[in-house]
Amino acid sequence: MITPILLAAGRSARMGRPKALLDFDGKTCLELALEAVCGFGAPIVVLGPNRHEIQARVRLDGVQVAVNEDVASGQAASLKKGLERLPVDADAFFFYPVDHPLVSSVEVGRLVDAFRTGAGAGEKSVFVPSHGMRRGHPVLCRRELAAEYLALPPGGSARTILDGRPERIAYVLFDEAYILMDMDTPEDYARCLEAYRARERRRGR
Repeated sequence: MITPILLAAGRSARMGRPKALLDFDGKTCLELALEAVCGFGAPIVVLGPNRHEIQARVRLDGVQVAVNEDVASGQAASLKKGLERLPVDADAFFFYPVDHPLVSSVEVGRLVDAFRTGAGAGEKSVFVPSHGMRRGHPVLCRRELAAEYLALPPGGSARTILDGRPERIAYVLFDEAYILMDMDTPEDYARCLEAYRARERRRGR
């Protein structure tokens, strides 16, 4: 079993409004993320100070909700909150920042296939989407890495776990640059929305 952990606790200071609620032609960013992981495992959503506004707008029936009130503690602290709820029978987990709105079930499925079919298996414990030699999201980790993330010191970065043992990483290559696209500012949102609409037109939606 694979457990997706969706990270939506940030204060979105530069965006000026919760990134989880940004609209993509009738769907919020969080709804897109939930759709992307639907069918791969029961998700855990980590919310922060904006949680009441988000929960009023997005149906989270059947979704575990964890809360990180101290958003200044960083993304790793939110990941820890999610990992504290990781089911005992989970073989692996995703960590998936909600501000990557162009990730779909297609990309998630390829990561899951890499994990399940043994592409880069053996010593590989982390499966990362990659485009142009750059890492994207979400990141899929075998369960044993949960202890390493939980042991990070306050203010620590999840990146140190990946960078500390690069030989454990299997890169899943994507032709599409949108696997890298995230949003911090209104300009980023406009860019992602344009790319989202272009992709949906190509897919005939």
